[in-house]
Amino acid sequence: MIMKKKIFLIDDDEDLLRSFQVILESKGFDVLTSSDGTDCFLILKNHSPDLLVLDVMMKTDFEGYYLLQEIKKDPQYRKMPVILLTGMKDHIGVDFFSSVEDKSLFPNVRYQDKPIYSHLLVEMIEEMLEELQNH
Repeated sequence: MIMKKKIFLIDDDEDLLRSFQVILESKGFDVLTSSDGTDCFLILKNHSPDLLVLDVMMKTDFEGYYLLQEIKKDPQYRKMPVILLTGMKDHIGVDFFSSVEDKSLFPNVRYQDKPIYSHLLVEMIEEMLEELQNH
């Protein structure tokens, strides 16, 4: 029996969370959701997701970014693929993206502007999971 891949979505936009959850479940993924980062490590520990989709801008401007830093510091989650979503690319600046793209600091991380079409998110998730499997 093939195990379903688990996707963990963290975004403070409840409507977006629900719509992505429905779409990803229809594609055969198990989906965990959270509207903030407070229970992130508990969910990571208890459910071992295969990939994380994380909003950068939540309650605080860089909540998602700080959460990403903490996750990637932990050897257990260092290789877990992460997709960072942001609707604020123009406001955040180049330094932020160049640091996120530093593979030595943040392996297996990609960022994507919001809004993102669901089919692009699904493609990105499938691509990142396949890359991880092939390495």
